[in-house]
Formats: sequence, structure tokens, C-alpha cells
Amino acid sequence: MNLYHLRVFMTVAEHEHITRASEELYLSQPAVTKIVQSLEQEVGQKLVERQGRRIALTYAGQVLRTYARRMFALEREMEEALAALSDIETGEVTLAANHITGIYLLPTIVARFRARYPCVKINLGILKSREIVEEVLEWRLDFGLVEVDPAELPLGLEYETIAHDELILVVSPNHPWSELNSIRPEELRDGVLILREPGSGILESIEHAFAHQGYSVSPLLTVPDSEVIKQMALKGVGATIISAMSVRRELESGELLRLPIVDMEMRPRLSMIWREEKQFSPAAQAFRDLLRREIRLVENVQQATA
Repeated sequence: MNLYHLRVFMTVAEHEHITRASEELYLSQPAVTKIVQSLEQEVGQKLVERQGRRIALTYAGQVLRTYARRMFALEREMEEALAALSDIETGEVTLAANHITGIYLLPTIVARFRARYPCVKINLGILKSREIVEEVLEWRLDFGLVEVDPAELPLGLEYETIAHDELILVVSPNHPWSELNSIRPEELRDGVLILREPGSGILESIEHAFAHQGYSVSPLLTVPDSEVIKQMALKGVGATIISAMSVRRELESGELLRLPIVDMEMRPRLSMIWREEKQFSPAAQAFRDLLRREIRLVENVQQATA
């Protein structure tokens, strides 16, 4: 198979657009179309079909894209491994994390890694946990950090639980519940909580916890950003169940109050996930090692001050 033709096809497949692919490749649109057609003749299958201005992959095209991603990911690993033989300080790390981890945990770790390896390029994405799972499966990431039940991970992935988050109920001091010592789960079922949107790992953890108690939750409103939810709680719009990491400062200052939920504890796992066939570059392995050490240090400090 002509690997140059395959690389052109991959660019078309990723953009799902001939024009955008031609711009990235610095080729004319007819040239890109001709290359894709040549590849179709070579494999004996129709790979793309036009849908207006865009293109869509056929089933054969989707299969080829999956294998091509694996092939080019392996090519990148090979290049990094060879480069590491002469200079272990160089390389590239591509990862993604869920919103809470990406905002409140990773910045310090990335800063320390950059101080140690200033020439290593870091590509960091902030996505929903389910999106990260798909990105890892599609070979777009070295690894991802997610809050999902490992039992629900699809085949083909390895995981390592590196920490546990804690989800807590918080209210502002002017909220009607601010004088309570605790609250029962059934009081949170209908129209009182501001929560993350469907599909988020935090909401799934909350729904599982309430389902275990025999309840379902109908939120006051859902918001696709934990920072916005925190600001709404601070302004007294409503109560929320949120990661303890994201409100540590507000709890210390008294701007938010923690309200225990009777007989309910929510501690979703923070897991590192990767393709089971993945061979990590020295740079990616160094980042993983630093991540483990830093998280272990944070947990030890939290236990000592608890």
C-alpha cells in the first residue's frame, strides 16, 4: 500500500472535507481527490462518499482509518524512541484529562514537568471522560485521565487507578440549608441541585450513588462547566454536588459550606487509561511517573491534615 496515499486519506478522513485537507497538505483539491481514488482502486473498496460539501467515510473507510491511526501512532513512537537514544530530554506527550483534573490537578504537575524537561512538547486536552475514552481507543492520545467505573471501560484499554476524587454537597452561607448539620438523600431528588450536564463523569457518579439509595435526581438546572456551577453556588442560586478539589479555597474562606449527606459517600476513581498495545515514549513514561508521585504526595498531605 502506498503510505503517502494513506497519509493523504487520513488527512481527508480527519477533516471530513476535501478542501480543508488540501489546504493542510498544500495540494490542490483535484490532486487530493485523485490520490483518494487511487487508494480506493488499490484496496478495491469505496472509502469516501460525498454529502454536499463534506465527505463521509464508508464502512471500509472507517476500518482503514482505524488501522491507519494505529500505524501512524506506531510511527510516532518509533521516531520518539530513536530520538530518545541520543537525547532523552526531547519528545512529545499527548494526553487529555476530565475538567476537574485538568483545571485543579494538572497545572502544577505540568509546571514541574516543564521545569525538568523544557524541550518536551506537551499536548493537553480537556474533555469529558467518555470523549477521552474514545480518543484513547482511536490512538489519538498516549493516555487519558478519567473518572469512570473501570468495569464500564471497553475492551482494548488498560487502566490504573491513581487517586480518588471526593464529591461533596456545598451551599452558600445565605442558603436556607446553611444552618443544617446534614441532609437526607431524598431531600435532594427534585429541583434543588445545580449539576453537570448529561454525559459528564461527575453526573454519572452522582446518579449511581443516588440509584444505590433507591432514588433518581431531577436537577434544578444542568451546566457544562464546573466553574460556572461553583459561581452559581457562591451566588446562592442553589446547592450543588461538586468535586472537593474545586472548592477547597472557598471552603477554607467560608464562602461555601459543606453539608454532609446522610449515609452517602461519593468517591469516584481517577484512573489513567491507555491502549493495551501502547508502547510509551521515554517522555510519556516520565510524565506518567511524575503524575503518580505528585498525586501520591497530595493524598499523603491531605491524610496528614485531615
